[in-house]
This record gives sequence, structure tokens and C-alpha cells, in this order.
Amino acid sequence: MNRASFAAALLSVGASASWVLGKCPEIKIKTDLDLARYSGTWYETRKDFLNVFEIGASCTTANYSLNDDGSVTVYNRAYTPFAFGYYDVLGKGVESEVTGPGSLVVSFHSEPDSSRPGNYNVLDTDYDTYALFFSCSEKTNFGIEYANFSFSILSRERTLSDDLRAELAEKTKAILPSYDYDSNVVDTKQEGDCEYSPEPSTQFLQ
Repeated sequence: MNRASFAAALLSVGASASWVLGKCPEIKIKTDLDLARYSGTWYETRKDFLNVFEIGASCTTANYSLNDDGSVTVYNRAYTPFAFGYYDVLGKGVESEVTGPGSLVVSFHSEPDSSRPGNYNVLDTDYDTYALFFSCSEKTNFGIEYANFSFSILSRERTLSDDLRAELAEKTKAILPSYDYDSNVVDTKQEGDCEYSPEPSTQFLQ
């Protein structure tokens, strides 16, 4: 796997994350999502520990830029010991025609297909402090149903206050009552020696 492909696999939003038996839970998406206000840099502060592509990852950031055509440029960056350093990936997102506003189809390998269900769902955000992200897709093998999901808490700051952490835990449990938040969600390290870059070193993969 080349460097670009590895980075894309590691950092892709909605990439194969946590496979569990059963179906995806019903979710409530923020249908009035304002992409202009959502744009900018976010720090991942908490995540689902079962996401195999984020094991050991730290200093994880996501930057979103709204384009004139309504699409969103997505730039993800993280430090991972498995890649021996920082890796980043540049992609593109469009609003899903199936799951609607608040749900984007994001691709790092080709043009995103808006006719598909969104793989980037914003459950809730106040734009200035936090955002709750969830993705889930279903697959059936030999008659057995599996759900593939990913969850993250994004913040405009590198860390969450104790009060906000508790508030977002309760908010997530209310939005996703079938999701085992207490068992699954862990901190993403945003340490003092993290190196952040607002500009991508990679190009959108055509």
C-alpha cells in the first residue's frame, strides 16, 4: 500500500471502523446543518475505541471548507505510530440526496456520489464548541447482518471541559440510546507536542 493509500485508509471518514452484529441504530441527524458555520478546524477529542483505523492515533484534526458549488473540501490529519509520523488526506463531501441535509457523502478516492446514503452524519453541533459525528452502514454475509459504525466528538478546542464532556455524553445517549457510549468512547490524545497544519500536503485523489 503506498503512502497516499495508507493515509486515506487511516483517516477516511466512514471507513471500515467497528463491525458488530445487528443493524444500524436509527439516528436523528441535524437537518438544519449550516455548512458555512460548520466549516473550519475541528479537533477530535473523543472517539469509538473499536475503530481499528484509529488505534494509537493522536493529534487528530479535521478541517472543512465550503466551496462555491455547495460541496465541502475535507482535510483530515493525525499522528499514528503505525505510519511512523503524521499523515493527512484530502477529500470531498456533498449533501446526500437520500439522507438529506446534515448527512454528507464523503470520498477520498473519487468524486462523491450524492445519490448514495451519507457516510458522514452530523448528529448535533453548536458550531462554536462541539460537533457529534456518527456513521453506520450495513452488510449481510451468509445471512448474518453486520453494522459498521464510527463515532467521534469534535471540538473547536483541543480539550473538553469536564462539564461539557458530561453534557455531550448525556446528549449522545439521548440521540443514540442503543449505542453503548460508556463502554465504547475513549479520549483522543491532543497533547502539548502535537503539530497542527492548516494546509494539506496531499492532493484530492481522482
